[in-house]
Amino acid sequence: MEDKNVISIRKLAVIERAKALGIPLNKPETSELERQAREWKGREEAKKVEDQSQESNFQGDLQEAESVISDPASGIRDEGDVGLGMWKEGNYHSPSGSKSSASETEIHEGFDWKPYRSEQGEGKKKPRNLNNASVSRIARKIMAREWAAALGNRSPDNGQVIIEREAEKQRQKKVAEREQKEIEEQRLQKQRTALESALRVFGRNLLNITEPVNPEAIETLLENTLNGIGEIISMSWEADGCRILIEPWDEKRMRKEKEETSPVVFETIIDDSMNIASYQKMEDPDMIRQFRNDMHLKRILNALKKSFLLDILAFENAIAEGGRIIQSMKMDGGWKIKFEPWEEMRKRNIERKGKPPVVTYVVKANKGFNDISCERI
Repeated sequence: MEDKNVISIRKLAVIERAKALGIPLNKPETSELERQAREWKGREEAKKVEDQSQESNFQGDLQEAESVISDPASGIRDEGDVGLGMWKEGNYHSPSGSKSSASETEIHEGFDWKPYRSEQGEGKKKPRNLNNASVSRIARKIMAREWAAALGNRSPDNGQVIIEREAEKQRQKKVAEREQKEIEEQRLQKQRTALESALRVFGRNLLNITEPVNPEAIETLLENTLNGIGEIISMSWEADGCRILIEPWDEKRMRKEKEETSPVVFETIIDDSMNIASYQKMEDPDMIRQFRNDMHLKRILNALKKSFLLDILAFENAIAEGGRIIQSMKMDGGWKIKFEPWEEMRKRNIERKGKPPVVTYVVKANKGFNDISCERI
């Protein structure tokens, strides 16, 4: 940008040259805005001169009043000196002066206003970067809000709606649990009634036998009578009755539909009068584990009874009916076979996609196959 002194010298040279050659200068015409600005400036200067003259007149009157008060011949009492203290100290301002200062302040406030700027500067705001996940989440919220508004529902972001939804879920859960409990009680009562009916049939069949019978024949007769209700796991005779562990067929069917391997066992206690003294579901995990061992052992023994020869081949075939044989070895005192039950294998392949653990059992037998035991590893 050129210096102002250089510009003024050039202008002066142009003017002198024009005067020497007699060329008229083309002065630009005054614009309307500039004319209004000059008129406003003239009015402001006239107003300022008038205010200064009024203030000078007021100061002259004040000096004259002070001279009169200070003269003893004026007859003015001293009490007025207290009231004139503010005049002497200069605390008194004339109404015209206050109005003029206020008007000047209002005028200059508009022209002297400047926006506030901090010393450090405003600085630039950093833009927020949104990734694809944030954009998708915002889009889902907007769509959910629009759908809720279109369907006349309240916004899903409302906390009250979430609380009501959770309360409704809890209420429905309690209702479902109560209904399930009622269904189980009805099923339990139905099974108990069927057991009582089967025991009455067993009593009539036992009375119809005229020949003397041994305990094994009575146990076989009772087991055959109860086979229509469920699978007998174990049966033990006591001094005042009989204790039977049974898995009802309907419970077993429901267990297979849910693909569960743990048996649903009920303990039935029968007194010496052939009445049901107790019928309740077993919940102890250790007892259920033993029930599963007894179930596999019973299946193996039933399969061995069907074979004509008791050898290692018949023993392996009996175990193969209940599961996949993993290992078979001969010991000093007999045989030891490790197998995986078919239901456990099916659950592992379908639910766990062949992943471990592999649930296995070990069956031990002596050389004569008259002492057999089964236990889960």
